[in-house]
Amino acid sequence: MIVLNLLKMNARQWAYVGVGGVALLAGVWAAPGGVQTVPEPATMPPQAEEQQVTPMPVTSAEPSQQALQKHIVVSGDTLCGIAQHYGIDLETLMAANPGVTDLIHPGDELVILPHKGVVYQVDTGDTLWDIARVYGVQVETIKSANAKSSDDIAVGEKLFIPGARWGRAEPAVARAYASRFTWPTRGEISSPFGWRWGRLHAGVDIANDLGTHVMSARAGRVIWAGWRGGYGYTVMVDHGGGYVSLYGHLDNYYVERGQYIRAGQRIASMGNTGNSTGPHLHFEVQKDGQPVDPMGLLP
Repeated sequence: MIVLNLLKMNARQWAYVGVGGVALLAGVWAAPGGVQTVPEPATMPPQAEEQQVTPMPVTSAEPSQQALQKHIVVSGDTLCGIAQHYGIDLETLMAANPGVTDLIHPGDELVILPHKGVVYQVDTGDTLWDIARVYGVQVETIKSANAKSSDDIAVGEKLFIPGARWGRAEPAVARAYASRFTWPTRGEISSPFGWRWGRLHAGVDIANDLGTHVMSARAGRVIWAGWRGGYGYTVMVDHGGGYVSLYGHLDNYYVERGQYIRAGQRIASMGNTGNSTGPHLHFEVQKDGQPVDPMGLLP
């Protein structure tokens, strides 16, 4: 049975409808599971319509930042005026629209970034960590701005880099840096990469005094920090692109699993732990799970 009773409250009409134990009262829906407020329909501000702002379609190759928009140029628009309207600077507007000049015309479409920053298109050899270092931002900042849950990036993918500046580093320079490793410590090579005593010595041993600084050979994320069998105290760093570096026989380490580190950052001290014949660093590089000669990657 349906009972309809109209009540007048604060000069507004409220409706109560009882249907099988479900009540509707002034936009509030009550059911056995609880009470949920039903929002009133939203309307678009007139100003937004005048500015002809429409959501930028999101594809797998575009940044997924929800505030990314496009602006359709109308008569009287200027680049400075458009930038001011969206609360960004002219440099950011130019960075998002390569090749644009002051000569814009009605009907032109301009990409509007949600904040100050740049859009970077991923190239071959790029990793998330190297891009972050080049532009001076945190990896987590880039991941958050692009709604990424992992560190994986694809060639051709466009990433919004918040707070970065266009031209801060040329892509060619960034790629050249990203393809290099740096020496992780100082000392003498006591054992090279190759077969030794009937088995593969999968890295190079660099000998020096106990406690000598050990640095990360490249930017990346720590995936192991602790005891690792014959390696003794060990740190492993994932650099993306299939590259992982390993630092063994450490006396102590100063990073933890999951931590992002920069190239050249001190991560440990040289030691003599595990199966070791004296103080040295065992430095190993793996590509797609297979050990490679680090000498071919070092300057």
